[in-house]
Amino acid sequence: MTNSKKSVNGKKFVSFKTRIVLCILLALVLAVLSSIITFEIGIYVVDEFFLSEEAEAERDVELYQSFVDFVEKNDVASTDTEKFDEWISQYDDNVYLTVYREDSVFLKDFEISGDETNPPDKIPGDSSNNDNPNNSFIDNALGEGNLYSNYDRTIYSVRFKDGVGAVTIGHEYSQVYTTIVLCITATVFFVAFFTITSAFNNRLRLRIINLSEQVSQVSGGDLNKPINLDGRDEITLLSQDIEAMRSTLVDKIQSESKAWKANQELITSISHDIRNPLTSLVGYSDILHNKQYNSIEECESYLNRCHEKIYRLKELTEELFRYSLVFGAPEVQVNCTEEDAAILLGQLIGEPLAELKSNGCEVASTILINNMTISVDALVLKRVFDNLFSNINKYGDLKNPVIASVTKNGQYINVKLINFIKEIDNPVESSKIGLKTCDRLCKSLSIEFSYSEKKDKFTAEMLIPIVKIAEKDM
Repeated sequence: MTNSKKSVNGKKFVSFKTRIVLCILLALVLAVLSSIITFEIGIYVVDEFFLSEEAEAERDVELYQSFVDFVEKNDVASTDTEKFDEWISQYDDNVYLTVYREDSVFLKDFEISGDETNPPDKIPGDSSNNDNPNNSFIDNALGEGNLYSNYDRTIYSVRFKDGVGAVTIGHEYSQVYTTIVLCITATVFFVAFFTITSAFNNRLRLRIINLSEQVSQVSGGDLNKPINLDGRDEITLLSQDIEAMRSTLVDKIQSESKAWKANQELITSISHDIRNPLTSLVGYSDILHNKQYNSIEECESYLNRCHEKIYRLKELTEELFRYSLVFGAPEVQVNCTEEDAAILLGQLIGEPLAELKSNGCEVASTILINNMTISVDALVLKRVFDNLFSNINKYGDLKNPVIASVTKNGQYINVKLINFIKEIDNPVESSKIGLKTCDRLCKSLSIEFSYSEKKDKFTAEMLIPIVKIAEKDM
């Protein structure tokens, strides 16, 4: 990854592992809180509406009426335990039934805790059931109606096939309701947990789909649309790396387009430059070949013109080769070293100026730098000056002075070369291959290069970064 994992988009980086752990913890906490609240509400509702005294009394009455209807319909005797089981099975064993007779007590699906069961006509501690000692328990039950027994249960009278008996009917629905509440609580827990984790996964899925769609647009040819994705995790880092690749690809395509355009311009310019002398050369050679001249002097004149055109073609082809060497490579290879600016620039400028002076050209140079260091490739920089002075020799009016100056300009060394342009009778538009080569070489050295033509004066200028300056000159 090209991005630092300490921060993404100005925010602290949070990895997937951390986000997943935090999501699971949050889901667990919220699920537990939701289940606790659901359980408390469920228990409250059960206690208030299903297990209240009124609700249980109403349910007991309904069970009693159901049992009475069952006894009458099936003609049940007080000793018919199988029928009792049949009636109780209708309620999934959540109902219990106790039948009292004069001789015994039948207990169905209910076990009385405590001491040994006493006969119902000898219930201890309840004198209200034994006000008339001559009456039996059944007589008391029937005489009083519903009696409050020793076991805190309502006793009902029932007319069986074999006579009237007493029964207690109850239910055990509290466990059923508690089980229902627990099931609802567990459901709420899992729903809350999976809702939160699913939301996290869905958000992650949507981000991946968004990134995929943006990448698809780029792969489809829309390279100018940037790839943007919010967040601060690995997906965001991936999107930024893809965006960097897209930007690099766009820059490369633009560079290739510029190079292709420059090559087209070069070919157009070179073809024009070459066509003119070549056409003249073909014409002169045809004249000489067909001996269409009138005198020896005229023949020599045609030969001289052919000679000039041949050398002109030679210069153009050499410029073309030099341009191809510089612009044909994807990047100019340089090996920069720290050099003393005054010594290096003095040599690169002084030697060509001395040669111009020896040919009768007036020169003027000013080098006002001392104890300054620059980082350049001396051989590449020499090729720049060779092209500039070659341009002066070819197009400069050497009857006028050539001026060179080297001065300090802030954190740069400013190099200027000024010459006058000679007048040509039949000027041919130059392809400026040499100047384009200088610009490419200077860019490889991180040097700013520019040139200008004003009337009859040509100026080339370079700004070379200063690496180090001696303290006494700062």
